Amino acid sequence: MRHYLSSIILCMGLLMLGSCQSEKTDYVAFLYKYMPTSDSVDYSREYWERQVAISERARKEMPWAKLVPETEWKHFVVPVRVNNESLDDARTVIYEELAPRIMGMTMEEAALEVNHWCHEKVSYQPSDGRTSPPLATMANAIGRCGEESTFTVAAMRAVGIPARQVYCPRWSHTDSNHAWVEVWVADENGNGRWRFMGACEPEAVLDKGWFNWAASRAMLVHTRVFGADYNGKEEVLGRDKCYTEINCLPTYAPTKNLKVQVVDADGAPIADATVDFRVYNYAEFYPIATQKTDAEGKAAFTTGFGDLVVWVSTGDAFSAVYVPAKQEEVKITPSLNASSVCFEELDLYAPVSALPEPDRSIVDTVSVNGRRLMKEDSIRVAYQQAAFYWGEDELLRKARSNWQVIEEYLEEAENEAAARDYLINGLSEKDLRDVTMEALQDSATRVSTEPLRPYMEELEQILPSGLTPDAWLQWVDENITIDDESNPLKIFMSAVSVAKHKVTDSRSLEVFKVAGARALGMKAWLDATGAAYVEGSTPEAQNTSATGTLTVKAAENLKYFTDFNLARLVDGRPQSLNFDDEDQTLGNPFANGVELPEGAYLLVTGTRLLGGDVLATYQIVQVKAGEATVVSIAPRQSEKKATHDLLNLQDSDKDASATSVQG
Repeated sequence: MRHYLSSIILCMGLLMLGSCQSEKTDYVAFLYKYMPTSDSVDYSREYWERQVAISERARKEMPWAKLVPETEWKHFVVPVRVNNESLDDARTVIYEELAPRIMGMTMEEAALEVNHWCHEKVSYQPSDGRTSPPLATMANAIGRCGEESTFTVAAMRAVGIPARQVYCPRWSHTDSNHAWVEVWVADENGNGRWRFMGACEPEAVLDKGWFNWAASRAMLVHTRVFGADYNGKEEVLGRDKCYTEINCLPTYAPTKNLKVQVVDADGAPIADATVDFRVYNYAEFYPIATQKTDAEGKAAFTTGFGDLVVWVSTGDAFSAVYVPAKQEEVKITPSLNASSVCFEELDLYAPVSALPEPDRSIVDTVSVNGRRLMKEDSIRVAYQQAAFYWGEDELLRKARSNWQVIEEYLEEAENEAAARDYLINGLSEKDLRDVTMEALQDSATRVSTEPLRPYMEELEQILPSGLTPDAWLQWVDENITIDDESNPLKIFMSAVSVAKHKVTDSRSLEVFKVAGARALGMKAWLDATGAAYVEGSTPEAQNTSATGTLTVKAAENLKYFTDFNLARLVDGRPQSLNFDDEDQTLGNPFANGVELPEGAYLLVTGTRLLGGDVLATYQIVQVKAGEATVVSIAPRQSEKKATHDLLNLQDSDKDASATSVQG
């Protein structure tokens, strides 16, 4: 250790030039110090050393690199991971293509040019919650906003421009969310600050995007910075072992500091209570931020001027309190528990926009930037025409750039009909676009939104054979340790790594239970609560409660995620039940009854009005073991009700044509 520290000291004068060999080791050590467990076991040290080497090449060759302070370089250039994507060698590929194109530009010019390059490669298309890695997004020329921004951040960092993906986790005025990009840009004198842009949606200047008006209505815009030691100018929302969560909202919207105090029935402060700041979105009260109370029972949150539901929990006791837009202080006493009976109506008002809503019908074909966007569209379309399959086989068309892998797999299959059935029923459309031959030959199937890697054959060799479903779950309980602290965002660890290292996070553990069961020849899946279910196992082996049946009746054809939502109360906090997130028109899954673990559930209904306001209700529903519970719901009505089309249309989708002619 003494020799290591001495090497760092000797090299301090050479850091900016990247000529000290131990600097590379220092950044690799920085990555290993804060990376989640999944990244440390699923990717080799050689991989991380290679990524650091490319960042050091950019630091040496890019003219603006000398302007970037160490803090911004360390936290926003060196890290590879942006979201929950599987990691690839995009940094190397992108640098080779982009560096010659932007050499000689100012830092601001380069940032704008990188976004134009990104627009040549990728345009918007909605999809499921798995985030494609940058090279797959580029190869397939499409991505949802989370993938476009992941790709754009990767491109910026590859050429030495500090960048971060920022989120509005949920809008308050519409049922959707959005992600875009902030870049740190300095002038020639080294005066730098954070600026923003729409990912793969280049404007002629920074700090402009179709979403400006929407962001001015946001209740939170945030990002998670790699490294728990980040100390920037932004408000820190929280720190864990890997990340620093910061609040970026003041850049986009008027803000207030909402102060909460949690006290008991006698008025004494309650320390370490959980305070969730929740907005209504997709028919649930979604937690956009979570704080713990201090010794005085206090917590605070900088947010926008819209209504919130502040949900406070202290183990089994909880309360949900409506906080109107202009209120800045609230005192809450947890007064409910899982057996409480309650039914409440809430009128929730969305923030008023500080900016006019853009005319989405206008496509800019006149300005220099508008004509350039059209040219970039034509470049992207020409690439797709040349690289994709355009014949009659629907599977190959869906595979886009990956069609040759799918075709080769089908040609080599002993039974083509069975192979096609596996592709159609075992893989998602996004899987077809980036699945590897190794995963196909392994007959791997996705459990959740984890990266699809080969696991069947290797798990079959690693795991004990001849287990019953109960014995398999018992083996998992006895051999696998849960460590959520070292992977706070629960980024999926591969099933093979879980089997080898025997330590993982709670979400990866459930996926591993299913993957392992499948490798051992059992049928298994995740239920709506996210827990693994192995066919033939007993509730005792699954460590779950006995079950009852819940039926939700409605006078009209209501839609889950739009008109109503059900959340299980766990330690006094609601956790929504998840169904197919690819189907935004999902009807009422409870119409004929659904088997659920015994316990208390929060049932929320909502009617979104034109302009974004909501007429909501919530109630606690009890599901008892061996019993059938029937609940009737009737969302509140108004002549100002918005249509389902308006509710389900994402802002980024609505405005895709406002910046570009999409190919």
